[in-house]
Amino acid sequence: MTKGQRENLKEIEKAIKCGMKQNISRAECKLISNCIFKKLNDYLISAIYFVRFSGNQYRLTFRYNIKLYNYDNIFWEVFDMKENCLQKDSLRVNGAYTAPSIQWDEKTYTITNVSEAEQVCVEAINEFNTESKMFIEKILTEYGSFDSFILKQEGIMDEMLLKMLANINMKRYANAENIANTELEQGQGGRFQNNGIDINEYVLMYCRKKQFK
Repeated sequence: MTKGQRENLKEIEKAIKCGMKQNISRAECKLISNCIFKKLNDYLISAIYFVRFSGNQYRLTFRYNIKLYNYDNIFWEVFDMKENCLQKDSLRVNGAYTAPSIQWDEKTYTITNVSEAEQVCVEAINEFNTESKMFIEKILTEYGSFDSFILKQEGIMDEMLLKMLANINMKRYANAENIANTELEQGQGGRFQNNGIDINEYVLMYCRKKQFK
Protein backbone atom coordinates (compact mmCIF):
# COMPACT_ATOMS: atom_id res chain seq x y z
CA MET A 1 0.00 0.00 0.00
CA THR A 2 1.37 3.40 -0.97
CA LYS A 3 1.45 6.44 1.31
CA GLY A 4 -1.41 7.98 -0.64
CA GLN A 5 -3.51 4.82 -0.31
CA ARG A 6 -2.90 4.70 3.44
CA GLU A 7 -4.01 8.31 3.76
CA ASN A 8 -7.12 7.59 1.70
CA LEU A 9 -7.88 4.60 3.91
CA LYS A 10 -7.72 6.77 7.03
CA GLU A 11 -10.04 9.33 5.47
CA ILE A 12 -12.52 6.64 4.43
CA GLU A 13 -12.39 5.08 7.90
CA LYS A 14 -13.23 8.48 9.43
CA ALA A 15 -16.06 9.00 6.93
CA ILE A 16 -17.48 5.53 7.65
CA LYS A 17 -17.35 6.14 11.40
CA CYS A 18 -19.19 9.43 10.91
CA GLY A 19 -21.70 7.84 8.52
CA MET A 20 -22.49 5.11 11.03
CA LYS A 21 -23.12 7.59 13.83
CA GLN A 22 -25.37 9.76 11.66
CA ASN A 23 -27.53 6.96 10.27
CA ILE A 24 -27.64 4.26 12.94
CA SER A 25 -30.67 5.56 14.85
CA ARG A 26 -32.80 5.75 11.69
CA ALA A 27 -32.55 1.99 11.43
CA GLU A 28 -33.44 1.63 15.13
CA CYS A 29 -29.98 0.24 15.80
CA LYS A 30 -27.34 1.24 18.32
CA LEU A 31 -23.60 1.62 18.01
CA ILE A 32 -20.72 0.74 20.28
CA SER A 33 -17.12 0.88 19.10
CA ASN A 34 -17.10 -0.76 15.64
CA CYS A 35 -20.27 -2.77 16.18
CA ILE A 36 -23.93 -2.04 15.41
CA PHE A 37 -26.64 -3.96 17.22
CA LYS A 38 -30.31 -4.12 18.14
CA LYS A 39 -32.75 -6.28 20.05
CA LEU A 40 -35.07 -7.77 17.45
CA ASN A 41 -37.93 -9.54 19.20
CA ASP A 42 -36.30 -12.47 21.05
CA TYR A 43 -32.92 -12.00 19.38
CA LEU A 44 -29.86 -9.84 19.71
CA ILE A 45 -28.45 -9.16 16.26
CA SER A 46 -25.12 -7.43 15.72
CA ALA A 47 -22.52 -6.73 13.07
CA ILE A 48 -18.86 -5.92 13.51
CA TYR A 49 -17.65 -3.64 10.74
CA PHE A 50 -14.23 -2.60 9.49
CA VAL A 51 -12.63 -0.93 6.48
CA ARG A 52 -9.63 -2.36 4.65
CA PHE A 53 -7.69 -1.95 1.42
CA SER A 54 -7.77 -5.20 -0.54
CA GLY A 55 -7.44 -6.08 -4.21
CA ASN A 56 -6.57 -2.45 -4.95
CA GLN A 57 -9.97 -1.39 -3.58
CA TYR A 58 -11.30 0.09 -0.35
CA ARG A 59 -13.87 -2.22 1.21
CA LEU A 60 -16.31 -2.01 4.09
CA THR A 61 -17.03 -5.40 5.64
CA PHE A 62 -19.96 -6.32 7.89
CA ARG A 63 -19.82 -9.59 9.87
CA TYR A 64 -23.32 -10.61 10.96
CA ASN A 65 -23.87 -12.22 14.37
CA ILE A 66 -26.93 -13.44 16.22
CA LYS A 67 -27.95 -15.02 19.52
CA LEU A 68 -31.06 -15.38 21.59
CA TYR A 69 -31.38 -12.42 23.92
CA ASN A 70 -32.14 -14.82 26.76
CA TYR A 71 -28.84 -16.67 26.31
CA ASP A 72 -27.07 -13.84 28.13
CA ASN A 73 -29.59 -14.00 30.97
CA ILE A 74 -28.98 -17.74 31.31
CA PHE A 75 -25.21 -17.31 31.04
CA TRP A 76 -25.16 -14.72 33.83
CA GLU A 77 -27.50 -16.72 36.06
CA VAL A 78 -25.39 -19.85 35.64
CA PHE A 79 -22.16 -17.92 36.07
CA ASP A 80 -23.21 -16.10 39.26
CA MET A 81 -23.38 -12.72 37.50
CA LYS A 82 -27.14 -12.18 37.44
CA GLU A 83 -26.79 -8.46 38.16
CA ASN A 84 -25.50 -8.00 34.60
CA CYS A 85 -29.06 -8.56 33.33
CA LEU A 86 -29.85 -5.02 34.49
CA GLN A 87 -27.07 -3.40 32.45
CA LYS A 88 -27.37 -1.78 29.02
CA ASP A 89 -27.67 -4.06 25.99
CA SER A 90 -24.24 -2.89 24.80
CA LEU A 91 -22.76 -5.16 27.50
CA ARG A 92 -24.33 -8.13 25.75
CA VAL A 93 -22.49 -7.17 22.57
CA ASN A 94 -18.99 -6.25 23.70
CA GLY A 95 -18.74 -7.48 27.29
CA ALA A 96 -15.99 -9.93 28.21
CA TYR A 97 -18.41 -12.25 30.02
CA THR A 98 -21.36 -12.78 27.70
CA ALA A 99 -23.01 -15.64 25.87
CA PRO A 100 -21.36 -16.24 22.49
CA SER A 101 -23.07 -15.18 19.28
CA ILE A 102 -22.94 -17.19 16.09
CA GLN A 103 -21.46 -15.51 13.03
CA TRP A 104 -23.67 -16.44 10.11
CA ASP A 105 -22.70 -14.19 7.21
CA GLU A 106 -20.33 -11.53 5.92
CA LYS A 107 -21.07 -8.72 3.45
CA THR A 108 -18.52 -6.52 1.70
CA TYR A 109 -19.09 -3.16 0.01
CA THR A 110 -16.68 -1.36 -2.32
CA ILE A 111 -15.97 2.33 -1.69
CA THR A 112 -14.34 4.19 -4.58
CA ASN A 113 -14.02 7.55 -2.82
CA VAL A 114 -14.76 9.32 0.48
CA SER A 115 -17.91 10.98 -0.83
CA GLU A 116 -19.57 7.55 -1.18
CA ALA A 117 -18.96 6.56 2.44
CA GLU A 118 -22.26 7.73 3.94
CA GLN A 119 -24.39 6.13 1.23
CA VAL A 120 -22.50 2.87 1.65
CA CYS A 121 -23.18 3.06 5.40
CA VAL A 122 -26.91 3.48 4.78
CA GLU A 123 -26.93 0.54 2.37
CA ALA A 124 -24.96 -1.69 4.76
CA ILE A 125 -27.12 -0.87 7.78
CA ASN A 126 -30.37 -1.42 5.88
CA GLU A 127 -29.15 -4.70 4.44
CA PHE A 128 -28.06 -5.84 7.92
CA ASN A 129 -31.60 -5.27 9.18
CA THR A 130 -33.28 -6.93 6.21
CA GLU A 131 -30.93 -9.93 6.03
CA SER A 132 -31.16 -10.55 9.79
CA LYS A 133 -34.97 -10.65 9.68
CA MET A 134 -34.86 -13.06 6.73
CA PHE A 135 -32.33 -15.27 8.52
CA ILE A 136 -34.52 -15.50 11.62
CA GLU A 137 -37.53 -16.39 9.47
CA LYS A 138 -35.47 -19.08 7.75
CA ILE A 139 -34.36 -20.57 11.08
CA LEU A 140 -37.91 -20.70 12.40
CA THR A 141 -39.19 -22.24 9.16
CA GLU A 142 -36.47 -24.90 8.92
CA TYR A 143 -35.83 -25.68 12.60
CA GLY A 144 -38.83 -24.43 14.54
CA SER A 145 -36.71 -22.55 17.06
CA PHE A 146 -33.30 -20.97 17.46
CA ASP A 147 -32.45 -23.54 20.14
CA SER A 148 -33.08 -26.39 17.70
CA PHE A 149 -30.97 -24.59 15.10
CA ILE A 150 -28.04 -24.34 17.55
CA LEU A 151 -28.31 -28.01 18.51
CA LYS A 152 -27.95 -28.99 14.85
CA GLN A 153 -24.76 -26.98 14.26
CA GLU A 154 -21.34 -28.64 14.00
CA GLY A 155 -17.91 -27.02 14.17
CA ILE A 156 -19.07 -23.56 15.21
CA MET A 157 -17.11 -21.47 17.69
CA ASP A 158 -18.13 -22.13 21.32
CA GLU A 159 -20.24 -25.02 20.06
CA MET A 160 -20.55 -26.88 23.36
CA LEU A 161 -21.34 -23.77 25.39
CA LEU A 162 -24.02 -22.70 22.93
CA LYS A 163 -25.55 -26.17 22.98
CA MET A 164 -25.61 -26.14 26.79
CA LEU A 165 -27.33 -22.74 26.74
CA ALA A 166 -29.84 -24.01 24.16
CA ASN A 167 -30.65 -27.06 26.27
CA ILE A 168 -31.04 -24.96 29.42
CA ASN A 169 -33.32 -22.55 27.57
CA MET A 170 -35.43 -25.56 26.60
CA LYS A 171 -35.30 -26.76 30.24
CA ARG A 172 -33.46 -29.89 29.16
CA TYR A 173 -31.13 -29.70 32.13
CA ALA A 174 -30.01 -33.33 31.95
CA ASN A 175 -28.79 -32.81 28.37
CA ALA A 176 -26.84 -29.70 29.33
CA GLU A 177 -25.39 -31.51 32.33
CA ASN A 178 -24.26 -34.40 30.12
CA ILE A 179 -22.46 -32.03 27.76
CA ALA A 180 -20.74 -30.24 30.65
CA ASN A 181 -19.75 -33.52 32.27
CA THR A 182 -18.34 -34.91 29.01
CA GLU A 183 -16.32 -31.73 28.44
CA LEU A 184 -14.91 -31.84 31.98
CA GLU A 185 -13.98 -35.52 31.63
CA GLN A 186 -11.98 -34.51 28.55
CA GLY A 187 -10.18 -31.80 30.51
CA GLN A 188 -12.22 -28.97 28.93
CA GLY A 189 -13.36 -26.46 31.52
CA GLY A 190 -14.42 -23.90 28.92
CA ARG A 191 -12.89 -20.55 28.07
CA PHE A 192 -14.74 -18.60 30.78
CA GLN A 193 -13.86 -18.62 34.47
CA ASN A 194 -15.29 -16.84 37.51
CA ASN A 195 -14.02 -17.03 41.09
CA GLY A 196 -11.51 -19.65 39.96
CA ILE A 197 -14.28 -21.96 38.68
CA ASP A 198 -14.65 -22.91 35.00
CA ILE A 199 -17.91 -22.29 33.13
CA ASN A 200 -18.48 -26.02 32.58
CA GLU A 201 -18.31 -26.58 36.34
CA TYR A 202 -20.90 -23.85 36.81
CA VAL A 203 -23.19 -25.45 34.22
CA LEU A 204 -22.85 -28.82 35.93
CA MET A 205 -23.77 -27.40 39.36
CA TYR A 206 -26.59 -25.28 37.95
CA CYS A 207 -28.23 -28.15 36.07
CA ARG A 208 -28.02 -30.50 39.03
CA LYS A 209 -29.72 -27.93 41.26
CA LYS A 210 -32.45 -27.41 38.68
CA GLN A 211 -33.15 -31.12 38.46
CA PHE A 212 -33.40 -31.58 42.21
CA LYS A 213 -35.81 -28.69 42.79
